[in-house]
Amino acid sequence: MSGQRHATVVAACTLALTLTPLIGVFEGLGWTFPVLLTITVVAVTGSLMRAAGRGQGLQTLAMAGGLVVVLTAGFGGGTGLLLIIPTPGTFEHWADLAAQGVAAIITQVPPVDPEGGILFLTLLGVGMVAILHDMFVVGLRTPALAGLTLLTMYLVPVSVAPDATAWFWFILPAVAYLWILADDNLRRVSAFGHRFTGTGQLVGQRFPSPMARTARWSAAGFIVTTLVALAVIPTNTSGFLDRVAQDFEGGGDAGLGDVNPWAQLSGSLHRPEEVEVLRVTTDDPNPRYLRMHVLDELNNGGFEPNEYAAGDSIDALDMPEDAQIYEAQIENLQLEAPVVPVYGTPVSLDIEGDWAIDADTGVIVGDDADMGEVDAYTLNYVDPAFDAETLASAGGMDVEDPRWEANTAHPDLPQLSEIVDREIGEGTVHEKVLAALDFLSVSNGFRYSLETGDAGNDEAILDFLETKQGYCQQYAAAMAWMLRDADVAARVVIGMSQGERDGTEWVLTSHDYHAWVEVYYEGPGWVTYDPTPSMGVPGSVTFPWATEPTAPADDPTADAGISAEPTPGSETPSAGAAEDPSEALAEGEPADDPAAQSEEDGAFGFDPAWLALLLLAAVPFVPALWRGAVRRSRLDPKRLTAQTAWDEAIDLAHDYGVALAESLTPRQAAGVLAQAAPGGREAAATLGSAMSRYRYSPKGADATGLADAVKDLHAELAKCAEPRQKYRAVFWPASLLAKLSAGQAEQSARLARRSARTADRVRGALRRPRRSNGRRDRSVTGRP
Repeated sequence: MSGQRHATVVAACTLALTLTPLIGVFEGLGWTFPVLLTITVVAVTGSLMRAAGRGQGLQTLAMAGGLVVVLTAGFGGGTGLLLIIPTPGTFEHWADLAAQGVAAIITQVPPVDPEGGILFLTLLGVGMVAILHDMFVVGLRTPALAGLTLLTMYLVPVSVAPDATAWFWFILPAVAYLWILADDNLRRVSAFGHRFTGTGQLVGQRFPSPMARTARWSAAGFIVTTLVALAVIPTNTSGFLDRVAQDFEGGGDAGLGDVNPWAQLSGSLHRPEEVEVLRVTTDDPNPRYLRMHVLDELNNGGFEPNEYAAGDSIDALDMPEDAQIYEAQIENLQLEAPVVPVYGTPVSLDIEGDWAIDADTGVIVGDDADMGEVDAYTLNYVDPAFDAETLASAGGMDVEDPRWEANTAHPDLPQLSEIVDREIGEGTVHEKVLAALDFLSVSNGFRYSLETGDAGNDEAILDFLETKQGYCQQYAAAMAWMLRDADVAARVVIGMSQGERDGTEWVLTSHDYHAWVEVYYEGPGWVTYDPTPSMGVPGSVTFPWATEPTAPADDPTADAGISAEPTPGSETPSAGAAEDPSEALAEGEPADDPAAQSEEDGAFGFDPAWLALLLLAAVPFVPALWRGAVRRSRLDPKRLTAQTAWDEAIDLAHDYGVALAESLTPRQAAGVLAQAAPGGREAAATLGSAMSRYRYSPKGADATGLADAVKDLHAELAKCAEPRQKYRAVFWPASLLAKLSAGQAEQSARLARRSARTADRVRGALRRPRRSNGRRDRSVTGRP
């Protein structure tokens, strides 16, 4: 293997080693094939251009072209020519994928599924770094600069995944960098010429230097010292993005199973592979939603939480006397969050750590405590069931209430105000809530979709209301915003839905994160509503009070308070969801199956066009395969003759750069081959003699042993050839190219001869007889 090809392999392998921290970023190992294929295509493309003697500029362009082919095949969405050549539509598709990838980076927490925009951005980044890495290590022979590319590929995964900062992930990039430096140094030293020991003994180029032992001991000591220092010195294992989010937003680290409460309205909620987060055992026959974060600050980007303020201790929770109290024992499997998920209104909480109640939102916040440190906790709570009659007669929050401004403030958006005036109008708080639910319902054309539509508006909420497709956070934010515009105190809550029953337990997974709305009524307080279509939410719960009252508000038989326990069978579908999926289908509305939606979201995953890319990767090997097929055909025992064996010998001479004039006899040509490959002198003489007898002897020549002679000659020619010539003989055989060129030349000659004959016929048909001054019996000169 030549020095450049060896350096190319080292560059590709070292970059692949540096990508191992991606194991902490992606779920599973499905990302390894496209990433390694991208590195391989870039390396092979650069190596082929160097073998052809092209400069660094053309090498870089060729490697960039190989990267474009990979991205077109894998993420072109069928827009490329032959699935590998990009078109303008391909670049538009890539822009959409990049936007999806950025949104997923903002909203998702590692590990994530290796698909869609995230995988596209990963391959794009890996390919660009692979080009620079190959240029530093091989093209420019500046291996020290390769440390920058290796550091880049290491810092990206460790900045988004805290687990990737473990010491093990640092060792592999460090070893890769030392490998590059050592290999380059060895190649440079090997080029010095002969080497001698201190006693004057001639040794090989790879014989260890007298200083090698000292260098190895020094390197081992440095590595051991570094590892000991890393083990002793305390480090912060938080990821870079987590620390930025914490400083900017005032939140804690987001762990597996946690949802980012600061996700903007225009973001896209792409869920990772389903992971169990909590297991709940409760005596509540129908538990509703687990409440975690409250988002009560509204700006143009959506709802955000104010900074939680630790107020009263959880020991100050009140225990009502006449209410139905439920108990829930909650086992924490994967949740890491600075708040405690609770049902209804907590009355007591048995949990490890220091926790306090935020006075404005009722969220239970950790005081230097986190759910990641809690294995299980016990919650006692009441879950009041309101009746529609009570809510219909209740007013809203008093404008003099100090909480009024914080829970009704909203950006001035005239287009939205027009929609609110038209769809919600005037009325009581409960009438406005029901109007908002009815407007956002499936019967009005809204549908659940993880893909948000873009209608070209400046504000994301207007896009949502126009395209009528979105997910839970968009539904909740839209309803709360519209109610605030209608002077109703409302806020968004993020937590977990009901989950799925497993025997006596309720299992809540990462797919059960959800967002809903709380509306304030004078008397009842904050009341929960869920505007998201139930068919799009696993574990969705309906609320019986989200309906028109069945009795007049002044009916003396109506309940004037709050029922602490719901009547069995009293729950009816909310106005925000289809009463029956079959009715929605009958009205022509699509039923968004979550599984089908997941398949739709994965439409930009790893494209089957990778198969076409594999076929493209085999193109450089076509000449070698063709040449091998020709050789096997000539040496086939059924077809072997002195002529076929000699033809193969002549082609081998062309492949390995041995010049044979056409005027040479077979024996003279055999002598030239013997000079080029001294070890194959006997094989060349055998082939030359056989060909001479084949041409000039009436008896012909015996073909016995000629196949072995050809193989021996081939082996000797390969042994004596220079590495570059050997590489070209295998992958770009000159004999095959000569035959193709000769065939084209012959075809061109035939076409030229045919054209000449046609032209002659045309000229002969159009030629006129010469004039002779009208004298038929004399020549033009007038002579007799």
